[in-house]
Amino acid sequence: MVSGQLGDLAIYLALGMTILSGLAFFVTALGKRNLFDLGKKAYYLFLVFTTAAVVYLFYLFFAHDFSIEYVYGYSSSDLPFFYLLSAFWGGQEGTYLLWTFFSGLFGLIILSRGGRYKMYAMSFYSLVNLFLIVMMITLSPFKKLGFAAAEGAGLNPLLQDPWMVIHPPIMFVAYAMAAVPFALVLAAMVRKDYTDWLKITFPYIVITSLSLAIANVLGGYWAYKTLGWGGYWAWDPVENTSFIPWVVSLGLIHSLLVEKRSGALRRSNLLLTIFVFLLVIYGTFLTRSGVLADFSVHSFVDLGANAVLISFVLLYLIISAGIFLFFRTPDKAGKPLSYNLLSRDFVLFIGMLLLVILGVVVLFWSSLPFLTQYLSDNPTAAEISTYNTFAFPFAILISLFITLGPFVRGSGGKPEGVNTKILTAVAISLVVSAVLWLTELISLTIAITLFIYLGAMLIYIGFKALRKNLIISLAAGLIGMAISLFLGVRGVDYLFFFAAAAAAAGAHIIILTEYIPGNINAAGGYLTHFGFALMLIGILASSAFSTNYNLVIPRSQSQEVYGIDVTYNGISGTIETAENEILLTLNSNGEKTEGRPQYFYTRRMDGIMKRPYIRKSLAYDLYFSPQEIQQLGGDHGLMISKGMSESVGEFNIKFTGFEVGSHAEGGGMSVGANLEVSYNGRTETVTPMLVSDVSGANITSKPVDLFSGTGYQVGLDRIFADRGVVSISIPGLIEACPPDKLILDVSKKPGINFLWIGTIIVFIGMFLSVRRRMV
Repeated sequence: MVSGQLGDLAIYLALGMTILSGLAFFVTALGKRNLFDLGKKAYYLFLVFTTAAVVYLFYLFFAHDFSIEYVYGYSSSDLPFFYLLSAFWGGQEGTYLLWTFFSGLFGLIILSRGGRYKMYAMSFYSLVNLFLIVMMITLSPFKKLGFAAAEGAGLNPLLQDPWMVIHPPIMFVAYAMAAVPFALVLAAMVRKDYTDWLKITFPYIVITSLSLAIANVLGGYWAYKTLGWGGYWAWDPVENTSFIPWVVSLGLIHSLLVEKRSGALRRSNLLLTIFVFLLVIYGTFLTRSGVLADFSVHSFVDLGANAVLISFVLLYLIISAGIFLFFRTPDKAGKPLSYNLLSRDFVLFIGMLLLVILGVVVLFWSSLPFLTQYLSDNPTAAEISTYNTFAFPFAILISLFITLGPFVRGSGGKPEGVNTKILTAVAISLVVSAVLWLTELISLTIAITLFIYLGAMLIYIGFKALRKNLIISLAAGLIGMAISLFLGVRGVDYLFFFAAAAAAAGAHIIILTEYIPGNINAAGGYLTHFGFALMLIGILASSAFSTNYNLVIPRSQSQEVYGIDVTYNGISGTIETAENEILLTLNSNGEKTEGRPQYFYTRRMDGIMKRPYIRKSLAYDLYFSPQEIQQLGGDHGLMISKGMSESVGEFNIKFTGFEVGSHAEGGGMSVGANLEVSYNGRTETVTPMLVSDVSGANITSKPVDLFSGTGYQVGLDRIFADRGVVSISIPGLIEACPPDKLILDVSKKPGINFLWIGTIIVFIGMFLSVRRRMV
């Protein structure tokens, strides 16, 4: 069988099995119980054939079978093992196969844990698998290449990063998992039976949200350490397509807690569960249809599958709306919500509302390129400032309600001492904000330390075991001190933001003392909120209070920045050397360290690739991002671009193009630079050469007369063919050029570790929530 056909065969067999299993499960759900075994066996075969396609594609990559278009386009024989592994999901075709594989695996969850819903649920779930299989048939990863290739095109240098190995798989775990509660909810509505739907679906909604959170954070950290622009989140429309279902899923989790406690918000929960999955499919359309190609660095190009994408988006929307409208029974829509402002249910409801509204706002702005493409002749995208304008107040409001959460317990009435606790937290927040506003030139060290430390002490006044909790209060004070050491504040909005986030962190330090260490498994929600508060502090500190300097450093010279002498020592190879490094020496009070940001030309991207060097510390990150290397030539070199002219004394020299010799003596190659030299009204063309031997290891410069009768000679020193640039030398005429210069952007990111620590705590909290509900 021809290479690639085996993979296509596996995909077509998987298509047949998913159709058969879906029909068998649907007929079984209608009462034909004898077809259940057929549906189950067909589903197992679907998973077997999908797994076979995955294994075979891995084989093609590791066998370097460049006769396959996808293997050719995303790999090369010199790729290291892990990058060759991640090349599997480097393009659309491979990611659809990966998504299908995870989807097949997660269908086993419904078969084993779906209970009374699994027949209908597997029918709907098979539609999801059908969509993925049709996409793989449309965009087959096993398509043959139209020409013979001895080597592959290679993997995009931006994707040659360790995070590429784990970030996309985690993202597609989330995408695949989102279909599990979606199918279970549709099944519950068709059956008009909501007895166990919450218990069954809740863990998988949390797993979906947790996976999306991890994927988003890993993507942000990847951008931070790789792209060199100094940030981790740019509100890129493609980034937002995973952010939106995440924040909506967070809102759903809060809403589900209300239903679990009191039976309220069932209708909202059914809709939001459906909405999360539809957002995944719609985000797939936005990302892969090509409509964002001009507005996102992450967008895929249109590969001709738009009709399939649109068809399935509409199909899922119609099915979901139809079932919700015609099968759901109003009398089973749940109980009414308590609007007692001090009830836990109402606080959870407000939290859900804020998160969902934030998601919808971001959805609208992210869809703007798509909407304006059809409503006007000038498609536009929202600016980063637009997103920040809307996100800022949401972050403050969410922080305030997170602060309120631990103090309100129960579904109604006034919990003991709640008024005092709430007023204490609010008063501390407002006092700190006012103090900071009035004394904005004072460091936050004392103010924020006192805020969290005294806040913790005041809230604990009503507790008898004050001494036992003193350690926790001191820890809160140390956290406040660490935060305050990183920051300097001016704007009133930032002050309120920080005060609200700090209030949330302080409140949860207090409540966590009731759970740690004995009952930590029940503290998943509080840990998640505490981590989220730290994330907000880190986001504010690292963005609002970041400073930067642009340095121009000649080779072998130094400049001081942030108390560090930065010396530029040249580069480790050449610009054309893969992963060429810039050699920096960082001298801080006599302690020297090396920094090695990367700067190199990549043929795959036809441009310069830059990677920053990050010097990490507890208090802040120093971010060294190379911008440009200027005047990169020999000691006596003159750099000239093709078609350009340079004046040297009384001579005008124009580089018109390259001249490649058939073969030089001894079988080597010769490459010359055609130069038009003008002098005293006359023009002559000369061609200095570079000659290599057969092996290519020895290269010799062959200079020629610059202009007849002048006594000067011109030599060709270096060739930058990809950029159309040559370096020439004219001894005695061109004095030694200044050494090359490094343009380096150096920025300070105070408090950014709070962002990363906070995300880890969020992950732990969500994991505990999943484990608690799975047991």
